[in-house]
Amino acid sequence: MSLAEKVSDDVKSALKSGDKKKLAIARFLSSELKNFLIKENLDRELSKISDDNFFKIVKTQVKQKKESLEYAEKAKDSNMIDTINYDLEYLNSFLPKMMSEDATKELISNYIKDHQFTANDFW
Repeated sequence: MSLAEKVSDDVKSALKSGDKKKLAIARFLSSELKNFLIKENLDRELSKISDDNFFKIVKTQVKQKKESLEYAEKAKDSNMIDTINYDLEYLNSFLPKMMSEDATKELISNYIKDHQFTANDFW
């Protein structure tokens, strides 16, 4: 099952369970995915969206939600802040997790040791 198809399944499960927050953001994302398909002249099959394109769409939506969050915080609208935070949590669940700084340093350090690089190899 593709990531885009999972969004479609989320819409169905949210409808069945009555989860209005999840339904709203899943429908929104599903709509954005379908708009992409139309714009690219593809069939309306969500399975035709590559993971790379899916991630681009989700990242765009995350960026827009973060901008909306700034305005909601300035307006001190707690309901909107809660909704946007939920939306961001949902959208971010589809994005790959970034490694922590320490994990990245450890990975690089181990790679350097495994390949027996010296400081001269980097200059």
